[in-house]
Amino acid sequence: MGEKVSRYVVVSDHVYGDDEGLRVSLLYATRTAKALFVVPRIADAVRAGDIGAIPPATLAQLRQAQAVVPDGEDELEAILERNRTAALDTSAASFILLPTSYCNMGCTYCGQEHVRGRLTADHRDRIRARVLRALRLPATRQLNVDWFGAEPMMGYAVIRDLAPDFVRAAAEKGVDYTSAMVTNGSLLTSRNLDVLIRECGISKFFLTIDGPPEVHDVHRPMKSGRGSFWKIIRTVRAALDNDDYRHVTFDFRTNVDVHNQDTVPRYIELMAELGFTRPNVNFTLARVRPWGNDVSAIELAGRDYAERELSWLAAMQEHGLPFSRLPTLAKRITCPAVKRTAELIGGNGNIFSCTDHPLVPEAERTSTLAHIAQADLPDIRPKGEFDDWHDEVAEGRSWCKDCVFLPTCGGSCPKAWHEGNPPCPSYRHNVQGRLDLMAGRLGLRPVPADGLMPL
Repeated sequence: MGEKVSRYVVVSDHVYGDDEGLRVSLLYATRTAKALFVVPRIADAVRAGDIGAIPPATLAQLRQAQAVVPDGEDELEAILERNRTAALDTSAASFILLPTSYCNMGCTYCGQEHVRGRLTADHRDRIRARVLRALRLPATRQLNVDWFGAEPMMGYAVIRDLAPDFVRAAAEKGVDYTSAMVTNGSLLTSRNLDVLIRECGISKFFLTIDGPPEVHDVHRPMKSGRGSFWKIIRTVRAALDNDDYRHVTFDFRTNVDVHNQDTVPRYIELMAELGFTRPNVNFTLARVRPWGNDVSAIELAGRDYAERELSWLAAMQEHGLPFSRLPTLAKRITCPAVKRTAELIGGNGNIFSCTDHPLVPEAERTSTLAHIAQADLPDIRPKGEFDDWHDEVAEGRSWCKDCVFLPTCGGSCPKAWHEGNPPCPSYRHNVQGRLDLMAGRLGLRPVPADGLMPL
């Protein structure tokens, strides 16, 4: 059987070199999310689809990265079938739990409506039973429980009540247990952070910092009127000095819009100065997007954002802040909304498939799949709006079908496509600049093509 160059390969526009005469190009094979340095003539052969010009050893490497595939393979269908299989896999159960419906911040770009109130003991027991029921299914080999909001730390007592039971039951059954928390970080302290890590099994924290203190505290205002930047920073910085937490990851997200875009460079400098260059830290930049609300007055256009983002990523690299230049894993599960064994349980007991639905009034009315108190609630949540997402891609209901980044993106957000707001990742627009950063990390820089030296 013949072979062909995969349609899911990006070749660097630039040739990279150093002062010693080294000259290479970069290939990014999105089916496996592998980046490969090759000599320029191999890059030219890949661009031209000329398999015969690629030496055997290099060809074997390209096959392994799925940059070269069997000639008769329908690559789109192969990727979609791989993703369907992952979405239908019942060995991994995933729950996203809202232990409260309230948040102590009032971010203007947030589309949720927060209400006070605590989960009743009966509600907690139903959630406990629901998660443990999934854990004890014969097929379950992995359990993931994420704590979400509103602000999950407003429901800290609920987390302390439920999470240790999940950790203990998973250990007893021999099931792998993972847990993360999405939090604004303002209520974290050294004491409760230790409990969350040691007793509740949480090993990853997603925190949001929207700029330097004077910007963050306005962009993400506390309802009490107090600032939160320095409290968050002090708590996490102290945790990074604790050797017992080396396995814990802290991911700092910055939501960027017209109000804070010009302050991102200073934020990057400040975080580096404060010592957030540790290997268990990660930084993520994301433009503000609709969340059941209208953010058109503050949202940055995708291409404009991607262009500016490159300078921010370059600054991160210069200052030693960890971040993802390009995905390093193919995305088999686009999001929880496409996986039947993944569900989100809101603070009011409503069950959803999509994280954008709870606490958004219209979605609460129209997108609830079930309620935790239902007597006839099945082991696996009822079918949701996005469970047929892979078929939608195959049918061309988004432009994902023809996108080179489908294997690493998966379509990003089915809900956004349904609403007519393409959610393409910024690297779709700035991949060449990101390849430059990957080369620069190794001390290589773009060189003129006519300055090539034979290799």
